[in-house]
Amino acid sequence: MSVLENGYPVGAPRKIYMWRDHRVAYYTAGTGPAVLLVHSINAAASSFEMRRPFAALRADHRVFALDFLGFGGSDHPQRVYNADDYTALIGDFTRDVVGTGAAVIASSLGAAYTIRAAARDTSLFGPLVLICPTGVRDLAQPQQAGWTYDILAGPLGDLIFRGLASRPSIAYFLRAQSYYDPAVVDEALIEGFHRAAYQAGAKWAPICFLTGLLNCDVRDDFAQLQQPVLLVWGRHAELTPLRRADAFLARNPRARLAVIEKARLSVQDERPDEFMRLVQEFLASTHTVSP
Repeated sequence: MSVLENGYPVGAPRKIYMWRDHRVAYYTAGTGPAVLLVHSINAAASSFEMRRPFAALRADHRVFALDFLGFGGSDHPQRVYNADDYTALIGDFTRDVVGTGAAVIASSLGAAYTIRAAARDTSLFGPLVLICPTGVRDLAQPQQAGWTYDILAGPLGDLIFRGLASRPSIAYFLRAQSYYDPAVVDEALIEGFHRAAYQAGAKWAPICFLTGLLNCDVRDDFAQLQQPVLLVWGRHAELTPLRRADAFLARNPRARLAVIEKARLSVQDERPDEFMRLVQEFLASTHTVSP
């Protein structure tokens, strides 16, 4: 599969879901049990991160991937974003488009928002696959908009975001934090992330991330989850290290942990065969799909 198959981030045409008077981009393909893919949060975040699970699942599932408001192909309104925005978006999109009871694969802060949405509505999701989730130790304390946000909302923020969203900065982040093997990060991969970030208004949601407004505390929420949960961690993840899994498992002993070797944060992309084998085995064990 090419990095931008048919010009779309996951190889399927963009569709629009109207949410709170804004256009939210999503992509769907296939038939069968529904699976929702939820991307992480960073300066160049989008459903592009989930293109390999999307491609692997579409043969036997109805698979959905959305771009959060402020990211990717969705609208980028100037506003103060917070965790409740994305928690609500995941819930509303699932009820209105995906259908309740779907399995979910979610990454990092996107996993935290999924946890919160699942705790708020126990009928919303089926099994959850959470990739290097945050919200128990990392990125767990939401901040309030203050002088830092005000500074980043001005010209200095434009300059900082252009630096973060530049090809060299994206390449550095991917090689240093997202992928274990720097050779995986080629020009085509960099371009896929850069395209997601290089859009008018693209700074507004990321500066909320940088100032802590998007942090999400899920300590109590995770303990409430009743559905099967699989935590997937890259052995060499540093921003959200493997040792953080202990805090999740302590709060919900029903959750399971799988560790993928020679991987960091982007395990679903760097080690797609191993990742999908774990996902398929997990979903089969929950009786949501045929083995």
